[in-house]
Amino acid sequence: MSGGLDGALGAILFIGALALWWHWSLQARDLARHRARAFCQRQNWQLLDQTVALTSLWPIRDGDNLGLRRIYRFDFSPDGGTRRHGELVMVGRRLVQISAELDDGGRLIE
Repeated sequence: MSGGLDGALGAILFIGALALWWHWSLQARDLARHRARAFCQRQNWQLLDQTVALTSLWPIRDGDNLGLRRIYRFDFSPDGGTRRHGELVMVGRRLVQISAELDDGGRLIE
């Protein structure tokens, strides 16, 4: 009978870990969206679609700890008529770099 209880406990732990992972992923996306919005506001640009999209997720070593490197893409408009692309790189909750394409083909990097 203990085999059934062990299996149920394992399933509960797995579902709990999955829910926690989902929660942390949503928090990371919300933080990235906030950072993209603030970046666009500093440049007097409009963040389009009011969102970011995860394009890459990799485990990395961050100092003595393991962490996740997330890359998000966002779209913005510098003039209300054109669509440009930007990118955020985050490690955990830390913004590593944010960049945006410019009209002349260059990139603004912070």
